[in-house]
Amino acid sequence: MDIHANSSGITQAESNEQQRNWNDKMWSVKASDSLSNYDPTRKHLNFEVAKGGTIQQIDTSKSIAQKMAESLASRGIKDPNDRPNVRRRQNTLAQFVFGGSRERMLNLAFGSQEVSLEKGADNSHFCRTKDIEDWAKDVYDFVAKRFGEDNIVGFYVHLDETNPHIHCSVIPMDNERGRISWRAVFGKDKYQMAAIFRRLHDDLENEVSQKWGLERGNDIATTKARHRSISEYRHDLITEVSQLQTTKEDLLKQIHRAEIKLKGISTMIANLHTRKDEVQEQIDLIARQFGQSGVANADLAAQMSKLRKELESIDAKLVLRQKMLDDANATITEAKHRLAEMKYEHSRMKEVLGEDRDLQSIQLQRNMLATFISILIFSLEPLAQTLTDRQQEIVNESGYTDLTRNCNQIINCAMLLSLGYISEATTYAESCGGGGSPGSGWGRDKDEDDEHWWRRCIAVSAAMMRPAKYRMRRGR
Repeated sequence: MDIHANSSGITQAESNEQQRNWNDKMWSVKASDSLSNYDPTRKHLNFEVAKGGTIQQIDTSKSIAQKMAESLASRGIKDPNDRPNVRRRQNTLAQFVFGGSRERMLNLAFGSQEVSLEKGADNSHFCRTKDIEDWAKDVYDFVAKRFGEDNIVGFYVHLDETNPHIHCSVIPMDNERGRISWRAVFGKDKYQMAAIFRRLHDDLENEVSQKWGLERGNDIATTKARHRSISEYRHDLITEVSQLQTTKEDLLKQIHRAEIKLKGISTMIANLHTRKDEVQEQIDLIARQFGQSGVANADLAAQMSKLRKELESIDAKLVLRQKMLDDANATITEAKHRLAEMKYEHSRMKEVLGEDRDLQSIQLQRNMLATFISILIFSLEPLAQTLTDRQQEIVNESGYTDLTRNCNQIINCAMLLSLGYISEATTYAESCGGGGSPGSGWGRDKDEDDEHWWRRCIAVSAAMMRPAKYRMRRGR
């Protein structure tokens, strides 16, 4: 169960969407939208629950706004927002969405019928089950019992999308005073409202969901989830695709550097084993010479002691190099695993977006920005050489030197930090000659705006990219 407060009223477009009051042209537009999941061949399966718990085809003769106005007028109740020059609009509708996991809801709606969720599939021959109707009636009774049946002004069940669900619009009515009041029904502040919402979820689970094999959803206070409009979702999706592209490129570079490092370590280990064999041969030779006539045993003992110390040193180096080899292999394995995830996620999101011009624009903007930064830094290099020691110190303290020394690497590392890939960011910084980590508890603060979050990522990334010796010299 998801609950929204509404103070702006139900628009005609929103009413049309819930009632599926679309002509063939609009159905075609909706079905072809890459971000939608409407199936026109299943539109005949949609239904509504009307007064008295009656199952019927959706009535489009009146919009939800008209139904609400008529309901209020019949009872002599005024809409507080329906007056001229209203300054502060009140919440006059509670908009509910009821549903469950895709697998369970599809089973409730279609039973053993296997619905194809591919775009363009023909599911026109499918029938809805009695279970989905009975579940919808149980939910309707649940809402009517708590908020009054007269206050339900829309109850529509959609079976033409990927996940069957219910849209329900309820007028929050203060029955004692005979007026609309969100505060009287859902609480005077966010704390009361949260408690009431939690109790509603609990009651729904006990009275309806358990009967139909549905488990209680996670509390939004725990998940920190937030609601997004389609436009917000599309914008976030485009941004994430662009970030994933950068992350993929960073991971490929990380794997390449790790493989070069792995090759170098393997060569060192091979050389150490060769030297160990040579030293062991010399030790064996000396051991055979002990006690022979004309041989200075004291000199042989000194040589033997020296060789054994070298052997111990080689063994210690082998242990260290083996650990480095294991770490490099682990880095490559983890990076390749992450890369596989990135490739899959990137591919999946690009399929959703298709040839999206906004995505292309963001990628082009990112590449041009990197080029612009490089040109800017190159153009300022001659000026930097003319600065006095004090001027250079001021430039260093401003952070300019840190940000321009490895600007592309800093941006790449900052991108990993912003995505929450802490270990990858740390490994990336180390592979570029830097080191350190963002510290424990790294993450975005609650209610932190985008720009401040990005600034923090860049600042911490710049610190991580500083060479270890430089950090020690600067006392950082």
